[in-house]
Amino acid sequence: MACPDEINFLVVKVPACTNIGNNILKANHRAAFANDPKLLARIEAQLAGKQAVEPRTRVPAVIDTPPSPGVKKGESTATKRMRRVQEQNMESRFDSVTLCHETGAMTVVLAGGALLSLNVSLRVFDAKATKLKNTWKERIKALRYENQTVFNQWKATAQYPVIVEEVYITAESACLDSESVCAACKPIIDAFVTAGFLPDDDPQHILHPIPLTRRGENSGIVLRFFPAPTEHGLISKAAMQAALTIPPIFQ
Repeated sequence: MACPDEINFLVVKVPACTNIGNNILKANHRAAFANDPKLLARIEAQLAGKQAVEPRTRVPAVIDTPPSPGVKKGESTATKRMRRVQEQNMESRFDSVTLCHETGAMTVVLAGGALLSLNVSLRVFDAKATKLKNTWKERIKALRYENQTVFNQWKATAQYPVIVEEVYITAESACLDSESVCAACKPIIDAFVTAGFLPDDDPQHILHPIPLTRRGENSGIVLRFFPAPTEHGLISKAAMQAALTIPPIFQ
């Protein structure tokens, strides 16, 4: 069957009569699109040379720009402080350790060492604080490697339990309180255990610390390990008597 002239429909040519399978759509076929007035109007406009194209709104693409290398996104003040302290504690070229045979004391000088306050330590995640702990482990390991003779003498003559004097000299405007010095020195003491200077940091080996902090031009940390003079260290007899007579709260 012959078909009449073709009708241009936008960019698609639709013949007035089309053979689909065994069905033939004639020019007067009542298809669904034939009843669409908007579609018919667009066809008429195209045939008249007036192509009506509705403008499309371009939606800008959302590009998630990655942060530049070295930029800490959303880094808190506590994390920045911890990172600065960690970087400062990487310098160990001027560290020293000496052993006094008369007193049996070992004195360690960590030149330029810095401590993190307890308040800042409580505001950082354990994963970030672990980096600072690992820095101390590597620094004390290097101290043992460079002072192997003193290390061997200390291992052979050390008398336990010991008392640890913890002196922190800082060039900053504000000094840490004594509790912060004690808490901040805990990773250093752990590093001494890891390096083999101390068997453990339990009460059988370390009786108690004595913290002190002062401002000074040359910052650093001094740790002095010496044998405890009594079974309760430098704690007074009066304090121990009060502790041994604490009344029970449950009868």
